[in-house]
Amino acid sequence: MSYEIEQLLLKHGVKPTPQRAVIAQFLLSTHSHPTADEVFQAVSESLPVPLSRATVYNTLNCLVEAGVLIEVVVEPGKSRYDANTSQHHHFVDTESGKIIDVRPEEVKNLPLKLSEGFLDGAFDVEDYRITFFGKRKG
Repeated sequence: MSYEIEQLLLKHGVKPTPQRAVIAQFLLSTHSHPTADEVFQAVSESLPVPLSRATVYNTLNCLVEAGVLIEVVVEPGKSRYDANTSQHHHFVDTESGKIIDVRPEEVKNLPLKLSEGFLDGAFDVEDYRITFFGKRKG
């Protein structure tokens, strides 16, 4: 287990087990926004002991709750995971299914200005993420 991954997990209050470390390392090294099954396929051979799908799902949930990852849902019932926890948005290529990070400064007129009566003024917005959908020109 790398020192950096161990320190990242500890910083977020997560006990650094070998399974958590290998899953976190994989997600920190990819920009592909993988599903839990894709994470399982990618890391299952990385440990000397068998890794179950349940362990992968539980680890992903733990890492999301701790703030190590964010969960990205761009289609119903299918979560994807992103180690980029900075404020950013996503673009989904509707032809390839690829998800691309979009920096806030790439979108004009952000932050959003909400109307005076947004949700009857009953809530304070703490964060937001926008998902764009489209396809490559040409």
